[in-house]
Amino acid sequence: MANGSLFAVADGMGGHRGGEVASGIAAGHFRIIERVSNVAELEAAVVSANEMIRARAAVDADLTGMGTTIVALGVLSEGQPDSQLQIGAINVGDSRLYVHEGGILSQVSVDHSLVAELARAGRLTEEEALRHPQRNVVTRALGAEANVKVDSWVLTARLGQRYLMCSDGLVNEVSDSIVERVLSEHEDPEAAAQQLVDLANQSGGRDNITVLIVDVVDADEFDPDVSPCDPAEITS
Repeated sequence: MANGSLFAVADGMGGHRGGEVASGIAAGHFRIIERVSNVAELEAAVVSANEMIRARAAVDADLTGMGTTIVALGVLSEGQPDSQLQIGAINVGDSRLYVHEGGILSQVSVDHSLVAELARAGRLTEEEALRHPQRNVVTRALGAEANVKVDSWVLTARLGQRYLMCSDGLVNEVSDSIVERVLSEHEDPEAAAQQLVDLANQSGGRDNITVLIVDVVDADEFDPDVSPCDPAEITS
């Protein structure tokens, strides 16, 4: 989902229909938000989406247990320092946010998953985590609980940076080193996103794959009505 100043990836769970409905509710709610002043407004949007998902599940037994991850970026319109662009970011679940700068890929978000928590605790190696049978079990998701815990950041965007948001359908199939190479090789964000989706499908494509790339491009002066970020989103 990209509307010019707000960008988000939602990856549903809880059966095909339930996951589609939950992710659609979250993405639809973020789509109608024209702008965010600060990161607290991004967090509030997550809380509202969580309430909407739970309310829908409460009136349709077929949707019981549905949920979705969410990772999002928003260009902040409040408190922008001179000549700098501030971006708010949020994450719930195991969809990821990366920043690519100077040829180097760095993960910003922290996965909220059983396997990631075991790895952070030193109980699994990175290699074991990749093969673990419960690697798709998330520990946070919209719709799972009445109160949703949201990770958030305020980032200073720099010209030439590239932000990548993606579902776990990409990272479970394509290594970070390959993602880094693809982002370095392709100047066009749409071409980069398409190749990443193609590579994930070639590696098995065992889950939904969504890739959203947002490039920080040149702008003489920041205007909150005109995004200085060029997005490309590919879903498979």
